[in-house]
Amino acid sequence: AADVLGKEPTFRFVLQTLHDKEIVNEVAIFEWAEERKEEGKDGSRGALFWQQPTQDFLEWLEESSDEDSSDGSDEEDSD
Repeated sequence: AADVLGKEPTFRFVLQTLHDKEIVNEVAIFEWAEERKEEGKDGSRGALFWQQPTQDFLEWLEESSDEDSSDGSDEEDSD
């Protein structure tokens, strides 16, 4: 399994699918990312974090999460 997940776009696909199916939420993904960032690139789990496709997904997720937060706050202000 580690060999398959270690291939660059594969792990991003798994992470994105878990998020899209609402199995894992943004908070859990960001917490995972923080832990992996501290591990560095040498560990097998840390290496998954540093893959470019994973970084692209995390960046997209953060932007998407920020947009959702700002949308929700606008609705609360208009009441």
